[in-house]
Amino acid sequence: MLNPYLLYCRKSSEEEDRQALSIESQISELERFAKKEQLRIVARFQESRSAKTPGRPVFTDVLRRIEKGEADGILAWRPDRLARNALDGGHVIHLLDGGKLQNLRFPTYTFENTSQGKFMLAIMFGQSKYQVDSLSENVRRGNRTKREKGWYPAYAPIGYLNARSEAGEKIIVSDPLRFALVKRIWELCLTGAYSVPQLCALAKDFGLRTRKTKKRGDVPLGRTGIYSILKRPFYAGYIVYKTKWHLAKHEPMITLDQYNQVQALLRKDTRSRPKRHLFAYAGMLKCGTCQSSVTAEQHYNSYGKRYVYYHCTHKNRNVPCRERSIEEKSLDSQIVAFLGQIHLDKEMLHDALAAVAELSKTEANEATKEAVQKALTICRRSLDNLTRMRYQEFIGDEEFVRQRAQVANEEERLNERQRQLEASAWLEPSRDLFMFSNRARFWLLHGDNDVKRIILATVGSNFLLKAKNSVLTRKNPFAFCAKGPPVHPCAP
Repeated sequence: MLNPYLLYCRKSSEEEDRQALSIESQISELERFAKKEQLRIVARFQESRSAKTPGRPVFTDVLRRIEKGEADGILAWRPDRLARNALDGGHVIHLLDGGKLQNLRFPTYTFENTSQGKFMLAIMFGQSKYQVDSLSENVRRGNRTKREKGWYPAYAPIGYLNARSEAGEKIIVSDPLRFALVKRIWELCLTGAYSVPQLCALAKDFGLRTRKTKKRGDVPLGRTGIYSILKRPFYAGYIVYKTKWHLAKHEPMITLDQYNQVQALLRKDTRSRPKRHLFAYAGMLKCGTCQSSVTAEQHYNSYGKRYVYYHCTHKNRNVPCRERSIEEKSLDSQIVAFLGQIHLDKEMLHDALAAVAELSKTEANEATKEAVQKALTICRRSLDNLTRMRYQEFIGDEEFVRQRAQVANEEERLNERQRQLEASAWLEPSRDLFMFSNRARFWLLHGDNDVKRIILATVGSNFLLKAKNSVLTRKNPFAFCAKGPPVHPCAP
């Protein structure tokens, strides 16, 4: 009776349509070879998994059946179809040594179950592992070169596309369908008025969806997708790999400073936030007496007219608090008065923009450039000193990596600041600031709750409510255009 064989086929890719004919051609050739050599095949196995690392479930099942005695031979296309790592290769040779596996048959390789045959088989497995390791090294070297050139060496994140330049080089370009939508997500997050779940809902309203892949179609972004966007320095124009930052050549959506602002916002505790879609300022105010949160509630009169009141939650039991509630219309009036102190009319707006343009040419700007250049020199000297200290074993690997990452991050921040000074990139944010000061009152009076939240978060901080009076601390960017006192300007 003919000895039983298990037929095993494998392709390297787990994707369905890559090497789609590989397994079919293997089965066809192996069936033809089995018929020619009169081999009895009792079962057929196939899988789409890499053999670089152990853990292939189908191959494990094949070896288990060999150990149980269901067959004593394996038929495969080449030895590297069975193993490309030392553990799987050693397991096959161990079964040959124990006699549970009597024979291996390959159409492209002749194997004899002898000491010399097992020695040559071990060499073939070792060669397969060398090929995998060599390919991995080549890929890492290529990816490292791409990063150093400023190009992301992988699948482009949402908002960007993989493309080729006229010279045939693989590059990253902006996605005309999604770039503006993803940038809008960043802009809304920077206001501080939106949580990640809210940004997720807005992304669905915008129609922002992932790109189609070979495994799945386009789907709406979930919370994980939004977090993935907001956590990636890629959108600030940097490629980060193992704590090392590389300046990228693709078009950034935000600046590095804006990226750091978003990281600070994401670190804030957002577990107890009220329902913002109901009330404009809920969750943004604190009681000026006991520092407890200020909440909001709505009431309707007999005619069905809606009123919104804000009052202290009295959660701080250690401080007696008798603060009374305030109606939202009164709070709107006080905020409008606050906005009036930073309002710029058309003539003032023109003068402010002219003044900024003039300031960019003064010696103060040159002094700033010189200070940034000196700081860059210190950073580079620090990196050299760290390398010497590690070489002389004054510090360990962990401390070296930690300190180097900190200095490298600071160096990249200074590099971006230097580029902004050279290109006068700070003029555009200044122009936006003055335009906002000119129009903020109109937007607050005619906008919805979300618009009101954004405006309040943009212009002020330390929002307190005491004796029915709102107390706001003006943020630094608005000190230039403010007409009132620098602190707590909003008390009526």
